[in-house]
Amino acid sequence: MNDSTIFLLSDENLWYKLNELKPTGGVYILKLFHNSKPRKIGRLLSHDPEGILYIGKCETFTDRVINLKKTISPNYRSESHICGRRMKNIIGFEKYFPFSDLRIEIFPSETPIVLEKECIENYFQEFGEVPPLNAMN
Repeated sequence: MNDSTIFLLSDENLWYKLNELKPTGGVYILKLFHNSKPRKIGRLLSHDPEGILYIGKCETFTDRVINLKKTISPNYRSESHICGRRMKNIIGFEKYFPFSDLRIEIFPSETPIVLEKECIENYFQEFGEVPPLNAMN
C-alpha cells in the first residue's frame, strides 16, 4: 500500500483532519496502540505486530471514520458502524482495547473496494483469520 496517515481516534479535531484529506476515500484500519506503539495481538497462526482490529473501506473518510468513532466512543450512543457495535457487544472488549489506545490508519485510494479486499485477504493469508472485528464473507 502507498502513503498512509495515522490519527488518534479520540482526537477532538479528527473530523477536521479527515476533512482535509485528498482524495477523500479509501481504506481505513483500526489499530490498537499502547504507549504510542502498536500493541501485538495474538492470532491463529502468529502475532499481529501492528495491532489491527478492523479493516474497512469508504467513499468519504470524514463520514465513515467519524461514524466509527461515535460508535466506539464511550461518550456517544451510536450504532451506525458495525465494527463499533461488535466491539461493544463483546464483554470485556473495552477493558482490553480502551478507546484512548485506538488509532485509525488512512490509506487514500480511488478503488477502496479493491484495496479493502486485498488488505483483508493479505491479513487472512498471514494470520489464518480476518481481523477480530471484521466478519468473514
